[in-house]
Amino acid sequence: MGELVRTRTFAGRWGITQRALRIALGLVWIFDAALQYQPRMWGHEFVSEMIAPMAAGQPAPIAWLVKTAAALIAPDPGAWNFLFATLELAIGVGLLFRRTARPALVAMFTWVLAVFAIGEGFGLLFTGHASPLTGAPGAVLLYGVVGLLVWPTSTTTPDRAEAGFESSVGAQGPFGARGVLVAWGAFWSVSAVLWLLPANRSSHAIREAMTSAAAGQPSWYAHFLHVLSSAAPQGGAQWAWAFALASLVIGLGPLVARRVVWFFVAGSVLELAYWVSGQALGGILTGMGTDPNAGPLVLLLALACVPRVVEIPISSLEPSEARRRTRPALARLVGAHPVATVTTAAGVGALILLSATYPQTSTGTPSAASMATMPGMTSAVPASRAVTESSVMPGMSMASNALLAPEAMGGTDPSWHYDGPALSNGETTLLTTVSQETDAGHHMQTPTCTKTPTAMQLEYAVRLVQETSADVSQFANLAVARAAGYVPVTSLAYPVVHYVKPAYMTNQYVLDPSHVDSLVYATTPYGTVLVAAMYLMPAVGEPGPMPAGCMLQWHAHTNLCTSLTSHVIVGFTPCAAGTVHTMTPYMAHVWQVPVPGGPLALDPSDLQTVQAAIMAQQCGEAPYNPATPPPPPSAGECAAYFGHASGSTTASTGSGDFALAP
Repeated sequence: MGELVRTRTFAGRWGITQRALRIALGLVWIFDAALQYQPRMWGHEFVSEMIAPMAAGQPAPIAWLVKTAAALIAPDPGAWNFLFATLELAIGVGLLFRRTARPALVAMFTWVLAVFAIGEGFGLLFTGHASPLTGAPGAVLLYGVVGLLVWPTSTTTPDRAEAGFESSVGAQGPFGARGVLVAWGAFWSVSAVLWLLPANRSSHAIREAMTSAAAGQPSWYAHFLHVLSSAAPQGGAQWAWAFALASLVIGLGPLVARRVVWFFVAGSVLELAYWVSGQALGGILTGMGTDPNAGPLVLLLALACVPRVVEIPISSLEPSEARRRTRPALARLVGAHPVATVTTAAGVGALILLSATYPQTSTGTPSAASMATMPGMTSAVPASRAVTESSVMPGMSMASNALLAPEAMGGTDPSWHYDGPALSNGETTLLTTVSQETDAGHHMQTPTCTKTPTAMQLEYAVRLVQETSADVSQFANLAVARAAGYVPVTSLAYPVVHYVKPAYMTNQYVLDPSHVDSLVYATTPYGTVLVAAMYLMPAVGEPGPMPAGCMLQWHAHTNLCTSLTSHVIVGFTPCAAGTVHTMTPYMAHVWQVPVPGGPLALDPSDLQTVQAAIMAQQCGEAPYNPATPPPPPSAGECAAYFGHASGSTTASTGSGDFALAP
């Protein structure tokens, strides 16, 4: 009646065996140990940046577990780190040899459970912000799954008489071919569910994940990720559904198709695409990565699951017999375990339906709309409070750079305008979008302060701006600031970057012009410009002094997310996997470029800030790259912006000269 033709797949041709995969898994563990031995892992950063943040947004029992572990490790993180790294090294070396493979796997399973619960906060699955793009449900789980599939048994190589999933390396483990199908299908089904979580259905989820991944990376890789982020699609739910459906096809395809190899190839390619984008190679280039994330582990999983030998019916075989002998794995599973198979399928469908229909609101994090109604919170300034000519204080003749009247808190000067070269549509959209997100998290220290400043308060404000501008003029060149100890605290991939000098963040230097806590730089097409000096309070929630009365606009940001690997602010709530919710101390700006609203304005939009930086470069008030000089300003433009026509950097206020730029 004819026979089936057997042919080896790439796994069979490459000689993939249990021992080969155990060795590969061991090498990954050795690599993890090397990462754990990195210098930054020996100090308190190991606790404060790697473990403690995993408690944020978690249910109370998980938060308690993580905090307890952090408190245990905190007194001597170096000793604990040595213990953890050495354990990982021992696991890796043990997997390389036959005699020690079983003890190494037992130790690995124990360590996997501990890291998944504490080090990864259960993969952030209970926070609602886990994304397959950033490695969810967690690389550490994949170590355990692959370990189960390559557990040494009496039969460590597939029998020559076997074909299909029975010939796979993972089928030689304790759970057989069914274990292979469950492992592959479960991983991709969970990925599909996670893609449809509300946080991953937001319009900027993909771009924010890549932007977060770029933080702290080498410049070449950060640039690559930034380009990917700019090209990433926006559209929210439809792209989430597209990736969810792709995950289901990859995960369940081997159950229903007769030719299954390409599903494993497609899964490996897709996961490796995640690995170089949203996972950023696991952060191994930042100095704070502890493993390569999920990408390489999914590749090992695919190699353990893919059949080594497949059967293809020849033409002489009767069609009915061919279908029987090559029927899909799902048919065999239903025949052997009908109740369990149907129940599992129904459960997966229910989870997908629940994830896809859950409202797109952030649990535990107030939305921008709700923030606006909370005491002390403001996301936008009513039009009625925008500065007008009549509201500018008497004696101020600084054009658009007049100090704001108290009733114009957060307002903008309607006479301010920009006539310079247009920015690209992409950068304009980016700057506008990020500003809107930033405004949603503004928290004013004195949201209803309308008391008219006294003469003494006005004099203090003028002196503060003059002295601050004089002090920070030395940092017009960013390289000088970095050499002086200012470090970035926001993403370098964004055109406006905040730098902080931690040594100045003490009560000793509050509002001290000779010890300015923070500097803000904007990157224009013509170079980098110092756009603002910024004072910060030493601790979150600590109110700032108000010697200038309502003119000193202390405010905080409540909706930021900080990367757990680079430790810089990279996005907004809801925070993506690998980032943690952050609230800033109260801060106050002293602007160094002609932003709308004046030197003590609350926060002009980032687009206006970059445009003002270009104005300063055009008018010779800020340095620019000689290779790409800005176009000359139009007649009278500099006089309008800076209150002078001869190149002077000061303007009369009626209370003394008021420095506008270094």
